[in-house]
Amino acid sequence: MTGKKIFPFLLAFVLVLLIPTQALAVDFEITEVQIDAQLNEDGTVDVTENFIYQFEDDFEGITRGLIEQTGTTIENFSATENDNPLKVEMDDGVYKIYRAGEDDETIQVELTYQIVGAIEKFEDGAQFYWSFVDESNESEYGDMTISVLPPAESNSTAALGYDEAYNTEMITNEGAAIFELEYVPDGENVTVRAIFEPELFSALTAQDGTIRDDLAADREQLENEAAIFAQNQQTAKNIGIPSIAIAGALLLAGILLAWRRSAQRKRKINNYPYEFFVPKESMSIPALLHFTNSIYLSPNVISAAIMELMRKGNVQQLSEDHFELISRKTDHAHEETLIGLLFNQIGDGREFTLEQVEEYAKNEDNHADYNQAIDKWNKEVSAEVKAKDFHEKHPALRWAAGVMSVLFIGLAIYTGIYEIFPWMAVSIVLAMLALGFAIGYSPITFEGHEVRRNWRKLKTAMEELPAEQWNRLTKDEKQRAYAYLLGSDQKTAERKAAVFTSAESQMDGSSFVMNPIFMTAIFVSAGTTTSASASGGVAGSGTGTGVGGGGGGSGAF
Repeated sequence: MTGKKIFPFLLAFVLVLLIPTQALAVDFEITEVQIDAQLNEDGTVDVTENFIYQFEDDFEGITRGLIEQTGTTIENFSATENDNPLKVEMDDGVYKIYRAGEDDETIQVELTYQIVGAIEKFEDGAQFYWSFVDESNESEYGDMTISVLPPAESNSTAALGYDEAYNTEMITNEGAAIFELEYVPDGENVTVRAIFEPELFSALTAQDGTIRDDLAADREQLENEAAIFAQNQQTAKNIGIPSIAIAGALLLAGILLAWRRSAQRKRKINNYPYEFFVPKESMSIPALLHFTNSIYLSPNVISAAIMELMRKGNVQQLSEDHFELISRKTDHAHEETLIGLLFNQIGDGREFTLEQVEEYAKNEDNHADYNQAIDKWNKEVSAEVKAKDFHEKHPALRWAAGVMSVLFIGLAIYTGIYEIFPWMAVSIVLAMLALGFAIGYSPITFEGHEVRRNWRKLKTAMEELPAEQWNRLTKDEKQRAYAYLLGSDQKTAERKAAVFTSAESQMDGSSFVMNPIFMTAIFVSAGTTTSASASGGVAGSGTGTGVGGGGGGSGAF
């Protein structure tokens, strides 16, 4: 792989780490390729290609892209399997060979075609100079061999491979040029060049000039480039490997120390003795659930938020599924948004029922508005949590990690150019680690740990809390505690519902919801219904050109 090819390779590697990728139309491997180019006296070349495909999906066929060199044509393309002809269609240089099959199937397909005008005859030799695969190819080849066969025995064959074929050539006793490439990655050129005695091509007219010196000059240039590359590669090893190792050790040590400091703080809080109590009101119940339970607010949290509005006197429950708006004056933006969704979008402006929520969610025309309102509500709950500053900033440390990320990206490019791939991979991983630390390192403050610990302990204690201990709490404490339990642990809330609500008056405007589990089920159903509403082509044919002319690639569909 040459230096100029490493940049797309590196970019692809990083993108694989950062984002989910879409699967190709068909998942397959090409495990073996044998290409035989039989040169003829009249200057034509009869090509036979054998491909072994291993499929992991159902498939309709394979593809072969073939690009003509200027002055040449490709004719008589055909495909067979076990001597049985296969249907072929051609579109803009891409041949589609129809051979349907199922997943886990292995097939061997033979392709034949003739290249007209591909042999150039000079005073000292006739050359075949051709790219069978070029940069546009999107498929890997597990084991590739290319054989260039003269019309008759050749005594002075010269051969040279370019790009992925470099230094793979050998000449048989009969004068055939064999290129044993083995593994060939996608996006690489495979170009071969072979020169034979001009007398073997009696039907061709020789051009003025010679060609063997040109091949010898190319060989010398490639050898010089390889020597320079090897020297630079050693320099890259001497500089890049120690740099990655030292900087990596510093990064890992810094992350370990930061993690240890944060863990010690958390452990100190958790070691404090605990006796059941309801913490004082410091933020809304949805915000508490966002901070202490999960940043992804489930439909349970909507029920908890409605109970919070009832506790504050904004909403009154008229019956099990009937609610009335008492006041629009709220403490937080997300409370105003939830009131707008329930009473304005779903209800009549003053009242709403759970039956109306069900009907609203069943109408597909409402799904976008419902999801938009819920998304806004989530963001505003998150904004309340952020305003509490429960996370430390550490700008200097995060900037240092960001600089180290840039350093590792540079080292990854440097080592990648000189094909030190294991250390390139290490550098990429360290770059992602440093970048993640720079973006995400924001340890929870002592106060934040205290809030988390107290509410999580409360939830655990409520699983087995005796009724008499519950009854000693004030009405406000009961409402906040049960709302938190409902939003974080529905199973425990369901089990405790009768005990924890029995002392409350159904006609009390600030009372608990008489059937919070029923209400939660309604919003779970609404969320599922609306989310469900919200929520090939040919793979891997080449269309470019190679160094010696020609080119193409392979794929499947």
